[in-house]
Amino acid sequence: MENKLWRLQWPLLSLLSGALTTLAFAPFDLSWLVFLTLAVPFYLWQRLDAKQAAISGWLFAMGLQCTGVSWIYYSLHVHGSAPVLFAALLIFLLCCYLSLYTALAVYTVNRFLPDKTALRLMLFYPAGWVLFEWLQGYVMTGFAWMQLGYTQIDYPLSGFAPVFGNHAVGGFIAVCAGAIVLLATQYKRLNIRSASVLVLPVLVLWLAGGILKNVSWTQAEGEPISVSIIQGNIPQKVKWKSHMKQPTMDLYRDLSLAQEDVDLIIWPETAVPDYWHRAVPYIRELRREMEQRNTDLLLGIFVKNADNRVLNSVLNVNGEVYYKRHLVPLGEYIPLRFLIEFFNKFVKIPMSDIASGDEEQSLLVAAGVPVGISICFEEAFARDVIKDLPEAKILINVSNDAWFEDSIEPHQHHAIARMRALEAGRYMIRSTNTGITSFIGPHGEVIKRLPQFKVGVLKAEVQPLSGATPFVRWGDWLIVGLSGLLLLGFAVLRRKQASITR
Repeated sequence: MENKLWRLQWPLLSLLSGALTTLAFAPFDLSWLVFLTLAVPFYLWQRLDAKQAAISGWLFAMGLQCTGVSWIYYSLHVHGSAPVLFAALLIFLLCCYLSLYTALAVYTVNRFLPDKTALRLMLFYPAGWVLFEWLQGYVMTGFAWMQLGYTQIDYPLSGFAPVFGNHAVGGFIAVCAGAIVLLATQYKRLNIRSASVLVLPVLVLWLAGGILKNVSWTQAEGEPISVSIIQGNIPQKVKWKSHMKQPTMDLYRDLSLAQEDVDLIIWPETAVPDYWHRAVPYIRELRREMEQRNTDLLLGIFVKNADNRVLNSVLNVNGEVYYKRHLVPLGEYIPLRFLIEFFNKFVKIPMSDIASGDEEQSLLVAAGVPVGISICFEEAFARDVIKDLPEAKILINVSNDAWFEDSIEPHQHHAIARMRALEAGRYMIRSTNTGITSFIGPHGEVIKRLPQFKVGVLKAEVQPLSGATPFVRWGDWLIVGLSGLLLLGFAVLRRKQASITR
Protein backbone atom coordinates (compact mmCIF):
# COMPACT_ATOMS: atom_id res chain seq x y z
CA MET A 1 0.00 0.00 0.00
CA GLU A 2 2.84 2.36 0.89
CA ASN A 3 4.64 1.69 -2.40
CA LYS A 4 1.42 2.25 -4.34
CA LEU A 5 0.82 5.54 -2.56
CA TRP A 6 4.40 6.62 -3.27
CA ARG A 7 3.98 5.83 -6.97
CA LEU A 8 1.00 8.17 -7.03
CA GLN A 9 2.60 10.88 -4.92
CA TRP A 10 5.89 11.62 -6.66
CA PRO A 11 4.46 12.42 -10.13
CA LEU A 12 1.80 14.69 -8.62
CA LEU A 13 4.29 16.42 -6.34
CA SER A 14 6.68 16.94 -9.26
CA LEU A 15 4.02 18.56 -11.44
CA LEU A 16 2.56 20.66 -8.64
CA SER A 17 5.89 21.99 -7.41
CA GLY A 18 6.80 23.01 -10.96
CA ALA A 19 3.51 24.84 -11.43
CA LEU A 20 3.90 26.68 -8.13
CA THR A 21 7.42 27.80 -9.11
CA THR A 22 5.88 30.27 -11.58
CA LEU A 23 4.67 32.24 -8.56
CA ALA A 24 8.31 33.07 -7.79
CA PHE A 25 8.57 34.98 -11.08
CA ALA A 26 7.13 38.38 -11.97
CA PRO A 27 4.46 39.61 -11.58
CA PHE A 28 3.80 37.48 -8.49
CA ASP A 29 7.35 37.94 -7.16
CA LEU A 30 7.16 35.33 -4.38
CA SER A 31 10.91 34.98 -4.83
CA TRP A 32 11.44 32.94 -1.65
CA LEU A 33 9.08 30.25 -2.94
CA VAL A 34 11.53 28.95 -5.55
CA PHE A 35 13.80 27.49 -2.84
CA LEU A 36 10.96 25.36 -1.48
CA THR A 37 9.41 24.35 -4.79
CA LEU A 38 12.83 23.27 -6.09
CA ALA A 39 13.62 21.43 -2.85
CA VAL A 40 10.59 19.17 -3.42
CA PRO A 41 11.82 17.61 -6.69
CA PHE A 42 15.37 17.46 -5.33
CA TYR A 43 14.06 15.34 -2.47
CA LEU A 44 12.18 13.12 -4.93
CA TRP A 45 15.06 12.76 -7.40
CA GLN A 46 17.53 11.45 -4.87
CA ARG A 47 15.00 8.77 -3.83
CA LEU A 48 14.12 7.66 -7.37
CA ASP A 49 16.07 5.64 -9.91
CA ALA A 50 17.39 7.32 -13.05
CA LYS A 51 14.34 6.72 -15.26
CA GLN A 52 11.82 7.69 -12.60
CA ALA A 53 13.85 10.76 -11.69
CA ALA A 54 13.92 11.81 -15.34
CA ILE A 55 10.13 11.51 -15.50
CA SER A 56 9.87 13.53 -12.29
CA GLY A 57 12.18 16.17 -13.75
CA TRP A 58 10.10 16.30 -16.91
CA LEU A 59 6.87 16.68 -14.93
CA PHE A 60 8.38 19.43 -12.76
CA ALA A 61 9.47 21.32 -15.88
CA MET A 62 6.06 20.75 -17.50
CA GLY A 63 4.38 22.37 -14.50
CA LEU A 64 6.76 25.31 -14.72
CA GLN A 65 6.62 25.77 -18.50
CA CYS A 66 2.88 25.26 -18.96
CA THR A 67 2.05 27.85 -16.32
CA GLY A 68 4.97 30.13 -17.15
CA VAL A 69 4.60 30.47 -20.94
CA SER A 70 0.84 30.06 -21.23
CA TRP A 71 0.73 33.62 -22.58
CA ILE A 72 1.77 32.31 -26.01
CA TYR A 73 -1.94 31.45 -26.36
CA TYR A 74 -2.73 35.13 -27.01
CA SER A 75 -0.42 35.42 -30.00
CA LEU A 76 -1.55 32.11 -31.48
CA HIS A 77 -5.31 32.24 -30.90
CA VAL A 78 -6.30 35.84 -30.23
CA HIS A 79 -4.00 37.48 -32.77
CA GLY A 80 -3.02 34.51 -34.94
CA SER A 81 -6.55 33.17 -35.40
CA ALA A 82 -5.46 29.62 -34.52
CA PRO A 83 -8.31 27.39 -33.27
CA VAL A 84 -8.33 27.04 -29.49
CA LEU A 85 -7.39 23.35 -29.52
CA PHE A 86 -4.61 23.85 -32.07
CA ALA A 87 -3.14 26.75 -30.06
CA ALA A 88 -3.30 24.69 -26.86
CA LEU A 89 -1.68 21.72 -28.63
CA LEU A 90 1.21 23.84 -29.93
CA ILE A 91 1.87 25.27 -26.46
CA PHE A 92 1.69 21.79 -24.93
CA LEU A 93 4.15 20.40 -27.49
CA LEU A 94 6.53 23.32 -26.93
CA CYS A 95 6.42 22.71 -23.17
CA CYS A 96 6.99 18.99 -23.72
CA TYR A 97 10.13 19.83 -25.66
CA LEU A 98 11.43 22.43 -23.20
CA SER A 99 10.89 20.02 -20.31
CA LEU A 100 13.21 17.46 -21.86
CA TYR A 101 16.22 19.49 -20.74
CA THR A 102 15.37 19.18 -17.05
CA ALA A 103 14.65 15.47 -17.53
CA LEU A 104 18.04 14.97 -19.20
CA ALA A 105 19.80 16.88 -16.44
CA VAL A 106 18.29 14.68 -13.74
CA TYR A 107 18.83 11.46 -15.69
CA THR A 108 22.50 12.35 -16.25
CA VAL A 109 23.08 12.84 -12.53
CA ASN A 110 21.20 9.76 -11.33
CA ARG A 111 22.55 7.49 -14.05
CA PHE A 112 26.20 8.46 -14.37
CA LEU A 113 27.31 10.20 -11.18
CA PRO A 114 28.11 8.80 -7.70
CA ASP A 115 25.13 7.94 -5.52
CA LYS A 116 26.14 10.26 -2.69
CA THR A 117 23.16 12.20 -1.33
CA ALA A 118 25.05 15.31 -0.19
CA LEU A 119 27.03 15.55 -3.44
CA ARG A 120 23.92 15.12 -5.56
CA LEU A 121 21.92 17.73 -3.71
CA MET A 122 24.63 20.36 -3.25
CA LEU A 123 26.72 19.89 -6.40
CA PHE A 124 25.42 17.53 -9.07
CA TYR A 125 21.82 18.70 -9.42
CA PRO A 126 22.86 22.41 -9.35
CA ALA A 127 25.61 21.83 -11.94
CA GLY A 128 23.25 19.78 -14.10
CA TRP A 129 20.63 22.51 -13.86
CA VAL A 130 23.11 25.15 -15.07
CA LEU A 131 24.37 23.04 -17.96
CA PHE A 132 21.01 21.96 -19.35
CA GLU A 133 19.31 25.31 -18.78
CA TRP A 134 22.08 26.80 -20.89
CA LEU A 135 21.57 24.14 -23.58
CA GLN A 136 17.86 24.96 -23.69
CA GLY A 137 18.81 28.49 -24.71
CA TYR A 138 21.08 27.28 -27.53
CA VAL A 139 19.59 24.27 -29.33
CA MET A 140 17.59 25.29 -32.45
CA THR A 141 18.38 28.96 -31.62
CA GLY A 142 17.02 28.39 -28.11
CA PHE A 143 14.03 29.37 -26.00
CA ALA A 144 15.43 31.07 -22.91
CA TRP A 145 12.59 32.17 -20.68
CA MET A 146 11.61 30.57 -17.35
CA GLN A 147 15.12 30.62 -15.92
CA LEU A 148 15.27 30.49 -12.13
CA GLY A 149 17.79 33.30 -11.80
CA TYR A 150 15.19 35.88 -12.82
CA THR A 151 13.34 35.29 -9.55
CA GLN A 152 16.22 36.76 -7.52
CA ILE A 153 16.74 40.10 -9.27
CA ASP A 154 16.01 42.07 -6.07
CA TYR A 155 17.85 39.72 -3.71
CA PRO A 156 21.50 39.05 -2.77
CA LEU A 157 22.08 36.05 -5.07
CA SER A 158 21.64 38.33 -8.10
CA GLY A 159 24.94 39.94 -7.10
CA PHE A 160 26.62 37.02 -8.90
CA ALA A 161 24.95 37.95 -12.22
CA PRO A 162 27.58 40.54 -13.29
CA VAL A 163 30.28 37.96 -12.51
CA PHE A 164 28.92 34.62 -13.74
CA GLY A 165 25.58 35.46 -15.36
CA ASN A 166 21.96 34.52 -14.77
CA HIS A 167 22.55 30.75 -15.16
CA ALA A 168 24.90 30.84 -12.18
CA VAL A 169 22.21 32.54 -10.07
CA GLY A 170 19.91 29.63 -10.95
CA GLY A 171 22.64 27.19 -9.96
CA PHE A 172 23.10 28.87 -6.58
CA ILE A 173 19.33 28.72 -6.01
CA ALA A 174 19.66 24.97 -6.58
CA VAL A 175 22.50 24.76 -4.04
CA CYS A 176 20.26 26.42 -1.46
CA ALA A 177 17.39 24.04 -2.31
CA GLY A 178 19.73 21.07 -1.87
CA ALA A 179 20.80 22.34 1.54
CA ILE A 180 17.13 22.64 2.58
CA VAL A 181 16.53 18.99 1.65
CA LEU A 182 19.57 17.81 3.59
CA LEU A 183 18.61 19.79 6.68
CA ALA A 184 14.99 18.61 6.50
CA THR A 185 15.78 14.92 5.98
CA GLN A 186 18.86 14.47 8.13
CA TYR A 187 18.28 16.85 11.03
CA LYS A 188 18.02 13.98 13.52
CA ARG A 189 21.50 12.79 12.64
CA LEU A 190 23.10 16.22 12.43
CA ASN A 191 25.19 17.71 15.20
CA ILE A 192 26.28 21.32 15.37
CA ARG A 193 29.43 20.67 13.35
CA SER A 194 27.78 18.75 10.52
CA ALA A 195 24.86 21.20 10.37
CA SER A 196 27.26 24.10 10.05
CA VAL A 197 28.95 22.36 7.12
CA LEU A 198 25.59 22.53 5.30
CA VAL A 199 24.57 25.99 6.40
CA LEU A 200 27.93 27.69 5.94
CA PRO A 201 28.09 27.43 2.12
CA VAL A 202 24.60 28.91 1.86
CA LEU A 203 25.46 31.77 4.21
CA VAL A 204 28.66 32.43 2.25
CA LEU A 205 26.69 32.52 -1.02
CA TRP A 206 24.18 35.02 0.33
CA LEU A 207 26.83 37.17 2.01
CA ALA A 208 29.07 37.22 -1.06
CA GLY A 209 26.09 37.92 -3.31
CA GLY A 210 25.03 40.82 -1.10
CA ILE A 211 28.52 42.31 -1.25
CA LEU A 212 28.78 41.85 -5.02
CA LYS A 213 25.35 43.43 -5.52
CA ASN A 214 26.78 46.72 -4.27
CA VAL A 215 29.86 46.65 -6.52
CA SER A 216 29.89 49.09 -9.44
CA TRP A 217 31.66 47.30 -12.29
CA THR A 218 31.43 50.16 -14.77
CA GLN A 219 32.12 53.89 -14.74
CA ALA A 220 30.60 57.03 -16.18
CA GLU A 221 31.83 58.23 -19.56
CA GLY A 222 30.83 61.64 -20.84
CA GLU A 223 27.76 63.63 -19.94
CA PRO A 224 24.28 62.19 -19.31
CA ILE A 225 21.84 62.36 -22.21
CA SER A 226 18.18 63.30 -22.01
CA VAL A 227 15.90 60.58 -23.36
CA SER A 228 12.16 60.47 -24.05
CA ILE A 229 10.38 57.16 -24.67
CA ILE A 230 7.08 57.22 -26.55
CA GLN A 231 4.50 54.59 -25.53
CA GLY A 232 1.80 54.62 -28.25
CA ASN A 233 -0.44 51.93 -26.71
CA ILE A 234 -1.80 50.70 -30.05
CA PRO A 235 -3.85 47.50 -29.51
CA GLN A 236 -2.47 44.58 -31.51
CA LYS A 237 -5.86 43.69 -32.95
CA VAL A 238 -6.00 47.03 -34.83
CA LYS A 239 -2.30 47.78 -35.23
CA TRP A 240 -2.13 46.60 -38.84
CA LYS A 241 -5.59 47.73 -39.92
CA SER A 242 -5.40 50.20 -42.82
CA HIS A 243 -7.59 52.76 -41.08
CA MET A 244 -5.15 52.88 -38.12
CA LYS A 245 -2.01 53.54 -40.15
CA GLN A 246 -2.18 57.32 -40.37
CA PRO A 247 -3.59 57.92 -36.85
CA THR A 248 -0.76 55.78 -35.44
CA MET A 249 1.93 57.64 -37.37
CA ASP A 250 0.38 60.98 -36.39
CA LEU A 251 0.29 59.98 -32.72
CA TYR A 252 3.98 59.08 -32.58
CA ARG A 253 5.00 62.17 -34.57
CA ASP A 254 2.95 64.58 -32.45
CA LEU A 255 4.13 63.14 -29.14
CA SER A 256 7.73 63.33 -30.35
CA LEU A 257 7.46 66.92 -31.58
CA ALA A 258 6.08 67.89 -28.18
CA GLN A 259 9.37 66.88 -26.56
CA GLU A 260 11.70 69.77 -25.77
CA ASP A 261 15.37 69.76 -24.83
CA VAL A 262 15.90 66.05 -25.36
CA ASP A 263 18.88 64.36 -26.99
CA LEU A 264 17.16 61.13 -27.98
CA ILE A 265 13.60 59.96 -28.62
CA ILE A 266 12.82 56.24 -28.85
CA TRP A 267 9.76 54.54 -30.34
CA PRO A 268 8.91 50.86 -29.74
CA GLU A 269 9.23 47.83 -32.00
CA THR A 270 7.38 48.26 -35.34
CA ALA A 271 5.94 51.55 -34.15
CA VAL A 272 5.48 52.54 -37.80
CA PRO A 273 2.86 50.11 -39.20
CA ASP A 274 4.37 50.08 -42.68
CA TYR A 275 7.54 49.25 -44.62
CA TRP A 276 10.47 51.64 -44.67
CA HIS A 277 10.35 52.14 -48.46
CA ARG A 278 6.68 53.14 -48.28
CA ALA A 279 7.21 55.51 -45.35
CA VAL A 280 10.14 57.45 -46.83
CA PRO A 281 8.30 60.84 -47.02
CA TYR A 282 7.16 60.45 -43.41
CA ILE A 283 10.67 59.58 -42.22
CA ARG A 284 12.21 62.45 -44.19
CA GLU A 285 9.85 64.86 -42.49
CA LEU A 286 10.81 63.45 -39.10
CA ARG A 287 14.51 63.77 -39.98
CA ARG A 288 14.10 67.46 -40.83
CA GLU A 289 12.27 68.12 -37.57
CA MET A 290 14.86 66.24 -35.50
CA GLU A 291 17.79 67.98 -37.20
CA GLN A 292 16.29 71.36 -36.30
CA ARG A 293 16.06 70.25 -32.69
CA ASN A 294 19.48 68.52 -32.65
CA THR A 295 17.70 65.35 -31.51
CA ASP A 296 18.13 61.74 -32.60
CA LEU A 297 15.09 59.51 -33.13
CA LEU A 298 15.09 55.71 -33.08
CA LEU A 299 11.99 53.98 -34.40
CA GLY A 300 10.88 50.41 -35.04
CA ILE A 301 9.90 49.55 -38.61
CA PHE A 302 9.89 46.65 -41.06
CA VAL A 303 12.44 46.79 -43.89
CA LYS A 304 12.49 44.81 -47.15
CA ASN A 305 15.92 43.73 -48.36
CA ALA A 306 17.19 43.18 -51.91
CA ASP A 307 15.73 39.65 -51.90
CA ASN A 308 12.31 41.04 -50.97
CA ARG A 309 12.60 39.46 -47.50
CA VAL A 310 11.28 41.38 -44.50
CA LEU A 311 13.53 42.32 -41.57
CA ASN A 312 12.47 43.60 -38.15
CA SER A 313 14.51 46.75 -37.68
CA VAL A 314 15.33 49.79 -35.59
CA LEU A 315 16.04 52.87 -37.68
CA ASN A 316 17.77 56.06 -36.65
CA VAL A 317 16.19 58.75 -38.82
CA ASN A 318 19.71 59.90 -39.65
CA GLY A 319 19.98 56.73 -41.78
CA GLU A 320 21.61 54.09 -39.52
CA VAL A 321 19.70 50.83 -39.05
CA TYR A 322 19.86 47.71 -36.89
CA TYR A 323 18.34 44.44 -38.12
CA LYS A 324 17.02 41.91 -35.62
CA ARG A 325 19.34 38.88 -35.45
CA HIS A 326 17.56 36.42 -33.13
CA LEU A 327 14.05 35.64 -34.31
CA VAL A 328 11.10 34.22 -32.36
CA PRO A 329 10.31 30.57 -33.20
CA LEU A 330 6.74 30.22 -34.57
CA GLY A 331 6.34 34.00 -34.31
CA GLU A 332 8.93 35.37 -36.76
CA TYR A 333 10.22 32.21 -38.37
CA ILE A 334 9.07 28.61 -38.67
CA PRO A 335 11.67 26.08 -37.45
CA LEU A 336 11.82 22.69 -39.18
CA ARG A 337 9.56 24.08 -41.90
CA PHE A 338 9.58 20.82 -43.85
CA LEU A 339 7.98 19.09 -40.84
CA ILE A 340 5.41 21.69 -39.83
CA GLU A 341 4.38 23.44 -43.05
CA PHE A 342 0.80 22.92 -41.86
CA PHE A 343 1.45 25.65 -39.26
CA ASN A 344 0.61 28.36 -41.80
CA LYS A 345 -2.74 26.74 -42.51
CA PHE A 346 -3.93 27.33 -38.96
CA VAL A 347 -2.02 30.38 -37.70
CA LYS A 348 -2.07 33.76 -39.43
CA ILE A 349 0.50 35.81 -37.54
CA PRO A 350 1.61 38.89 -39.55
CA MET A 351 5.30 38.68 -40.49
CA SER A 352 5.60 35.13 -39.11
CA ASP A 353 8.40 34.16 -41.51
CA ILE A 354 10.93 36.97 -41.83
CA ALA A 355 14.69 37.17 -42.39
CA SER A 356 17.30 37.70 -39.68
CA GLY A 357 19.97 40.38 -39.74
CA ASP A 358 23.70 39.67 -39.93
CA GLU A 359 25.36 38.53 -36.72
CA GLU A 360 28.01 41.23 -37.06
CA GLN A 361 26.50 44.71 -37.36
CA SER A 362 27.96 48.11 -36.58
CA LEU A 363 26.63 49.76 -33.46
CA LEU A 364 24.11 52.52 -33.90
CA VAL A 365 25.17 55.89 -32.54
CA ALA A 366 22.39 57.87 -30.87
CA ALA A 367 22.91 61.32 -29.33
CA GLY A 368 26.62 60.80 -29.92
CA VAL A 369 26.66 57.59 -27.86
CA PRO A 370 27.20 54.05 -29.24
CA VAL A 371 24.20 51.98 -28.15
CA GLY A 372 23.48 48.26 -28.04
CA ILE A 373 20.09 47.50 -29.58
CA SER A 374 17.95 44.42 -28.95
CA ILE A 375 14.49 43.85 -30.35
CA CYS A 376 11.95 42.02 -28.16
CA PHE A 377 12.93 38.32 -27.85
CA GLU A 378 16.65 39.04 -28.28
CA GLU A 379 16.71 40.49 -24.79
CA ALA A 380 16.10 37.01 -23.35
CA PHE A 381 19.56 35.90 -24.50
CA ALA A 382 22.49 37.31 -22.57
CA ARG A 383 24.86 36.32 -25.37
CA ASP A 384 22.97 38.55 -27.80
CA VAL A 385 23.03 41.53 -25.47
CA ILE A 386 26.69 41.35 -24.42
CA LYS A 387 27.74 40.91 -28.07
CA ASP A 388 27.73 44.72 -28.33
CA LEU A 389 29.78 45.25 -25.17
CA PRO A 390 31.92 46.87 -23.93
CA GLU A 391 31.71 49.21 -26.94
CA ALA A 392 28.05 50.07 -26.32
CA LYS A 393 27.65 52.63 -23.55
CA ILE A 394 23.87 52.27 -23.17
CA LEU A 395 21.50 49.34 -23.86
CA ILE A 396 18.17 49.84 -25.61
CA ASN A 397 15.40 47.27 -26.00
CA VAL A 398 12.35 47.94 -28.14
CA SER A 399 9.40 45.60 -27.88
CA ASN A 400 5.72 45.10 -28.63
CA ASP A 401 4.23 42.96 -25.88
CA ALA A 402 0.73 43.91 -27.05
CA TRP A 403 0.79 40.43 -28.64
CA PHE A 404 0.23 39.01 -25.14
CA GLU A 405 -2.43 41.37 -23.83
CA ASP A 406 -2.72 41.75 -20.05
CA SER A 407 -0.91 38.49 -19.30
CA ILE A 408 2.13 37.76 -17.14
CA GLU A 409 4.46 37.99 -20.17
CA PRO A 410 5.21 41.75 -20.08
CA HIS A 411 6.15 41.46 -16.39
CA GLN A 412 8.42 38.47 -17.03
CA HIS A 413 9.96 40.31 -19.98
CA HIS A 414 10.64 43.36 -17.82
CA ALA A 415 12.38 41.21 -15.18
CA ILE A 416 14.56 39.72 -17.93
CA ALA A 417 15.52 43.25 -19.04
CA ARG A 418 16.52 44.07 -15.49
CA MET A 419 18.77 41.02 -15.37
CA ARG A 420 20.44 41.98 -18.68
CA ALA A 421 21.18 45.48 -17.31
CA LEU A 422 22.67 43.96 -14.16
CA GLU A 423 24.82 41.46 -16.08
CA ALA A 424 26.10 44.19 -18.39
CA GLY A 425 26.54 46.98 -15.84
CA ARG A 426 24.69 49.37 -18.17
CA TYR A 427 21.56 51.48 -18.18
CA MET A 428 18.77 49.75 -20.09
CA ILE A 429 16.12 51.80 -21.87
CA ARG A 430 12.93 49.82 -22.66
CA SER A 431 10.60 51.27 -25.27
CA THR A 432 7.40 49.28 -25.61
CA ASN A 433 4.04 49.73 -27.34
CA THR A 434 1.73 48.89 -24.43
CA GLY A 435 4.23 48.46 -21.57
CA ILE A 436 6.27 47.87 -19.58
CA THR A 437 8.18 50.99 -20.69
CA SER A 438 10.97 51.90 -18.29
CA PHE A 439 14.45 53.15 -17.47
CA ILE A 440 16.56 50.52 -15.68
CA GLY A 441 19.82 51.24 -13.86
CA PRO A 442 23.12 49.30 -14.05
CA HIS A 443 22.28 47.36 -10.87
CA GLY A 444 18.99 46.16 -12.35
CA GLU A 445 16.99 48.74 -10.42
CA VAL A 446 13.89 50.33 -11.96
CA ILE A 447 14.40 54.07 -12.13
CA LYS A 448 11.16 55.08 -13.87
CA ARG A 449 8.32 53.27 -15.59
CA LEU A 450 5.03 54.04 -17.28
CA PRO A 451 1.71 52.38 -16.45
CA GLN A 452 0.70 49.68 -18.90
CA PHE A 453 -1.96 50.29 -21.56
CA LYS A 454 -1.69 54.07 -21.41
CA VAL A 455 -0.51 56.49 -24.07
CA GLY A 456 2.40 58.31 -22.52
CA VAL A 457 5.95 59.66 -22.59
CA LEU A 458 8.66 58.71 -20.12
CA LYS A 459 11.61 61.07 -19.79
CA ALA A 460 14.87 60.71 -17.86
CA GLU A 461 18.59 61.47 -17.87
CA VAL A 462 20.72 58.43 -18.77
CA GLN A 463 24.43 58.19 -18.04
CA PRO A 464 26.62 56.44 -20.65
CA LEU A 465 28.91 53.90 -18.96
CA SER A 466 32.20 52.32 -20.00
CA GLY A 467 34.10 49.27 -18.83
CA ALA A 468 33.05 45.65 -18.62
CA THR A 469 31.68 43.38 -15.92
CA PRO A 470 33.43 40.00 -15.56
CA PHE A 471 30.41 38.38 -17.22
CA VAL A 472 30.78 40.60 -20.28
CA ARG A 473 34.38 39.39 -20.63
CA TRP A 474 33.76 35.65 -20.36
CA GLY A 475 30.01 35.24 -20.86
CA ASP A 476 28.35 31.97 -19.86
CA TRP A 477 31.39 29.91 -20.76
CA LEU A 478 33.00 30.02 -17.32
CA ILE A 479 30.03 28.76 -15.28
CA VAL A 480 28.93 26.34 -18.01
CA GLY A 481 32.47 25.03 -18.41
CA LEU A 482 32.92 24.55 -14.65
CA SER A 483 29.56 22.77 -14.40
CA GLY A 484 30.39 20.49 -17.31
CA LEU A 485 33.84 19.66 -15.93
CA LEU A 486 32.36 18.93 -12.50
CA LEU A 487 29.84 16.47 -13.90
CA LEU A 488 32.33 14.88 -16.29
CA GLY A 489 35.01 14.54 -13.62
CA PHE A 490 32.76 12.76 -11.14
CA ALA A 491 31.30 10.56 -13.90
CA VAL A 492 34.81 9.41 -14.85
CA LEU A 493 35.68 8.88 -11.19
CA ARG A 494 32.59 6.74 -10.65
CA ARG A 495 33.39 4.63 -13.68
CA LYS A 496 36.97 4.04 -12.50
CA GLN A 497 35.80 3.07 -9.05
CA ALA A 498 33.25 0.67 -10.56
CA SER A 499 35.93 -1.00 -12.71
CA ILE A 500 38.18 -1.45 -9.68
CA THR A 501 35.45 -3.12 -7.59
CA ARG A 502 34.73 -5.53 -10.46
